[in-house]
Amino acid sequence: MKTLRALIFILILSPLFVVPARMSGQAPDTKEEEMQRLQQQVDALQSQVSALQGQIRKLSADNPPESSAQQPKPAEDQQQSKSSDAVQGLKTGPAVNQATAQYQTESQDQLAAPRVDNSPLDPRFPNYFRLPGTKTFMRIGGYAKSDLTFDPSPAGDQERFIPATIPIPEPAAHPSTSTISVRPSRVNVDFLVPTEKRTLRFFVEVDFFGSNATTPRLRHAYAQGRNILVGQTFSNFMDPDAGPDTLDFQGPNSQISIRNPQVRYTWKIEKSNSFSISVEKPTSDVAFSTPEFAAQTNSPSPDGTVQFRHEMTSGHVQLSALMRNISAFLPDGRSDSVFGWGFNLAGLQKIFGKDALVYQGAYGNGIQRYMNDTSGLGIDAQVISAQEPRLEAVPLIGTYGGYQHYWFSKLRSSVVYGFAQAQTTPAEKASAYHRSEYGAANLIWSPISSLNFGAEFLYGNRVNKDNSTGNARRIQLSAKYNFMEMMSSKK
Repeated sequence: MKTLRALIFILILSPLFVVPARMSGQAPDTKEEEMQRLQQQVDALQSQVSALQGQIRKLSADNPPESSAQQPKPAEDQQQSKSSDAVQGLKTGPAVNQATAQYQTESQDQLAAPRVDNSPLDPRFPNYFRLPGTKTFMRIGGYAKSDLTFDPSPAGDQERFIPATIPIPEPAAHPSTSTISVRPSRVNVDFLVPTEKRTLRFFVEVDFFGSNATTPRLRHAYAQGRNILVGQTFSNFMDPDAGPDTLDFQGPNSQISIRNPQVRYTWKIEKSNSFSISVEKPTSDVAFSTPEFAAQTNSPSPDGTVQFRHEMTSGHVQLSALMRNISAFLPDGRSDSVFGWGFNLAGLQKIFGKDALVYQGAYGNGIQRYMNDTSGLGIDAQVISAQEPRLEAVPLIGTYGGYQHYWFSKLRSSVVYGFAQAQTTPAEKASAYHRSEYGAANLIWSPISSLNFGAEFLYGNRVNKDNSTGNARRIQLSAKYNFMEMMSSKK
């Protein structure tokens, strides 16, 4: 091959030497004759070059070129290679199914949720960078959000729409109210540490719903490695991937939604299934008093949960169970306790295109602390009656459904309905919470991938034990800027 190329080179240069030699030994020809002679030599050389190139092509067929991996790469391939080099060493494992990974919500809870084997929503690990001098990768995330709310009549909580706080009866003078809040804004830091077989994850997140106007509040602080999780995050009884897409920070009245300090272990069962078990912080949400009985809560043992999850191409379904011990001290030192239990079925189902349906159905005795609308009302358990002052776990049912529709890639809407009902006891006051309804409809526009604008209409209804009712409406306008570009925005 090299010999042939050298020969071609010599043949091309030979006229430079032949012509001067000829001119030095003979009398110069006329200009026209000299041009004809040179053209003949060029034609001859071109014929020889063509013949030699044919031999080169024949030899090349017998010896294929080097592998494409050794050839120069296009700019796009080089960029992908550079991205892969940036996260070299991370053990990705199988990713969450695409229906779950691409489901977009205003809360972005999917990013904070722990995963089996710490599998990422996006296996490319976008927005992570290596800390200098370490093996650790870090991503800084979160968003800045401003909510403008307008209530034609009192709706209870000004910054979160909670039907259980709707005043009954409605005040005689009920002027409209409005406010602007930045408390839903949040900041998080995600650390990934490659090890020999697994990737460790450390995740911390805060929002600004602390005790004062904008006091930081810890949402998540957990570590997970080899599917052992310790710290505070979403309860194992909850499905953070099945939350509806609402501008309202609180979400549906009936949603199982709580973040608990816990210890959790997850088993991966084949490719599409997982099973997890956890022990979580106990808190007996009990608040009542009678002439013979006054509540002073106690927590004799941690809450326990189990969860089974099945992944599908079109979504997922999750079934979880809760077991707990609800207890309260009496003024004379005696105590009473009851067994609380519950089940929660939740999931996400892709309908067509990017449209998705999310749903949940929960039922149990003494699970009020885990549900949005009833948490903090003190009705995990109640006294049966004044004549029988002992605790009874209060039955509760809660269900919701939400449908998300994309009008086009940058404009989406969701409609949500939720229902929750607690069984009252004879000893409870007439004004005690009995049931509530929640409705939401919105329109969210993303002019660029990191910026959202939205408008939402909210409706809530509350019914007390004596069947007295109250309802409220709210109009909410929101603007949110994501610190990092979301994976779903790139699809």
